[in-house]
Amino acid sequence: MLRTLLLFVLPLSLAAQSPGKSDILLFSLTKTADSTWRPEAARFLTAFNRGGYNNQPNFFGNNELWLTAQFPADTTQTDILALDLLLKTQTRVTATRSTAEYSPTPMPGGKRFSSVRVEEDGNQRLWSFPLDRSDNGRPEFPKIYNVGYHCWLRDTLVAFFIVGENEQPHTLQIVGTKGQKPQRIASSIGRCLLKRPDGKLLFVQKATEQTWYLKTWDPKTNTQEIVLKMPAGSEDFTLLTDGTLLTGSNAKLFQFKASRDADWKEVADLSKFGVKKITRLAASKDGKLAVVIQ
Repeated sequence: MLRTLLLFVLPLSLAAQSPGKSDILLFSLTKTADSTWRPEAARFLTAFNRGGYNNQPNFFGNNELWLTAQFPADTTQTDILALDLLLKTQTRVTATRSTAEYSPTPMPGGKRFSSVRVEEDGNQRLWSFPLDRSDNGRPEFPKIYNVGYHCWLRDTLVAFFIVGENEQPHTLQIVGTKGQKPQRIASSIGRCLLKRPDGKLLFVQKATEQTWYLKTWDPKTNTQEIVLKMPAGSEDFTLLTDGTLLTGSNAKLFQFKASRDADWKEVADLSKFGVKKITRLAASKDGKLAVVIQ
């Protein structure tokens, strides 16, 4: 494992940076009197990898953000980085030469994290690694292939985005750690999978090319419900501690809370930071918001 310390360089405007595949902005969220969440105090986090791929952020703590990165000199692999938001340093968690790692995710129990690994033979499986770096990891579901993304519903149950083969649609499949037999739940799904505090899974299903719905799946009853229609072209979202959902469409940020709103409400336009498109989002428990931008 390779550990590096690097100060973030924070430009005043994103418009001044060189074009890159993807970057990450960090905001502090402030709730106004009318229950609108406003992103403030923008920080550009990925100046250390200009022109590279910086994506799939996930908070492992309020001040520890993990992400997937590919540096311009690397054309065949990605690795996992951990950013300390207080010290403004980075740690390279994986530095593999023949495999690629994606989507770092804290596992239940607090001792390991999971990641999708593209193995030497091209297979994509879910691996786990110890947070203390005491071993080199292991496949958690040896017979589950074509894993694109994942979400732990509990320590014995995982939701998988399974990549469709031969132009078949991507599918949502649920697999238990004991029997490891997949249960197909839905097809034509989006890449974002998120567990709600009540244990239900949030995901996007693409009914048509233009019509995408945010849905829930209940592991207790094996039932699905439509929450609402997503904004045009949006398949990524995150959930705040008060139950508010955030998503992006082009450069605009939207929020929705089921107990209060009938539809998505625009809360910010990030084009003033040079943002053209918002993709993935991640929120910390103390009100930080990481936004992947293009």
